[in-house]
Amino acid sequence: MNRITKILLICLFLLSTITGCFSADLAKQRAKQAGKGASIMIGVPVPREFTEKNTGFLKGLTLALEDINAKGINGKKIQLEIADDQAVFKDAVDIAQKFSQNTRMTAVIGHWYSDICIPVAAIYEKAGMLDIVPTVSNPELTENNFRYVFQNIPSDKKVAEKLCRYALQQGYKKLVIYYEDSSYGRNLADAFEREAEAKDMKVIDRSSGLVSDVDLKKAHDKWQALDFDAVFLALNMPEGALFIKEIRKVNPSIPILSGDGLDVHEFIGTLGKDSEGVVIATISNPHNEKPEFKKFANRYKQRYGEEPDVWAVQGYDSLQLIAQAIEQTDSCSPAVLAAYLRDMESMKLISGDISFNEDGEIQGREIYMKKVVKGTFEYLD
Repeated sequence: MNRITKILLICLFLLSTITGCFSADLAKQRAKQAGKGASIMIGVPVPREFTEKNTGFLKGLTLALEDINAKGINGKKIQLEIADDQAVFKDAVDIAQKFSQNTRMTAVIGHWYSDICIPVAAIYEKAGMLDIVPTVSNPELTENNFRYVFQNIPSDKKVAEKLCRYALQQGYKKLVIYYEDSSYGRNLADAFEREAEAKDMKVIDRSSGLVSDVDLKKAHDKWQALDFDAVFLALNMPEGALFIKEIRKVNPSIPILSGDGLDVHEFIGTLGKDSEGVVIATISNPHNEKPEFKKFANRYKQRYGEEPDVWAVQGYDSLQLIAQAIEQTDSCSPAVLAAYLRDMESMKLISGDISFNEDGEIQGREIYMKKVVKGTFEYLD
């Protein structure tokens, strides 16, 4: 039994013992009361300091809210309740319980990290609340037979497939995996290792927790002895930046590939010259020529003086996804909205046309590769 599963079971146990509100009756109440009143309530639980400092997520969300409320949805406006879970599990559980007990609240967009989002999703599921997850690529999210949970980002498996294809194109056959000891890190590392083996690539070492210069130097000497070609990172920020800075001291030219955990707009600014040559998988391309995307990007730049990052797009699209589902169904019932999302052929968002499979996993999203070249990102395809 893995760590996420244990936490999930604990959460389900707590749901049945802490309060009588967490029951089938709560879901029935929400089906009748969600969207009642002048506004449609949607919760947004995030680690606020991190998202504001490192991403455009809340900025993208704000633009979506303005666009939606300018014309309204079936005569109503959306009201967001942004809550800071501080990336702390207990705080996230408290927020989830508070949101769940508000039966007028239709949906949530969050949480940010796998170790929090996956177990806490059980609370929203039990309470019959639509849960749109824009940042967690861990496939465990869609493996619990949940009805109300939707993964609005490509899974680790798809990211790993893209990264391994790129590695092969570069002639990288012997790889090192360095990962953080979190649900995100472990699952992305597993997905990359499985995909590498399927493509006859060899993972010569898999490491985590190299916290000292001595440990890192020893590990690098081992990698060199095994004739490695590149290092794949399954890390988030700021841990990813710290590792890259240290490994560059040992080997300034080491080829580095990364999942989307390092895909934040301050990546180059944080690392400076140490970011040069790093390749990152991303689900957004600023060169997207679709009119909807260009309109959003221009407006975002005018408002905030910067290009929208992938998380700004995710914030915008996640709220638009809910709004379009409400408009199409003329309902704020999470059960009705969830059924619509699973059955729809496609939905046009600024990131492209998407749909969901029976498990709530997104379909149709492109994954791109970008590389730091002379202090800026160059898109590779």
